[in-house]
Amino acid sequence: MSANRLTTEDKALKINLTPDIYGCFAEIGAGQEVAANFFKAGGSSGTIAYTQSAYDMKVSDSMYGETVRYVCEERLVTMLHTEFKKLQDILPVKNRDARFFAFCNTVNH
Repeated sequence: MSANRLTTEDKALKINLTPDIYGCFAEIGAGQEVAANFFKAGGSSGTIAYTQSAYDMKVSDSMYGETVRYVCEERLVTMLHTEFKKLQDILPVKNRDARFFAFCNTVNH
């Protein structure tokens, strides 16, 4: 293993310490691990606007609309568009000096 190889925590911390990266994590199903890595790394208050997790299908439907399949590209694209737009709407001033991101995933175990 290379001495220069970054761990997941190292990568998350590097992102957390980049001052103009700001956004949200939305994870449905059993995929709450990603946001947790950013919180554990430290410095997340400058990076994460909010996180949310919808385990229940009815809650997910209320947030993103009804669907037949939850673990699919269509649902993921809907989540990305919804969350990115929400960031732009609730933080219009911050949007001027930050690169917004929406990280979304859906996992079925």
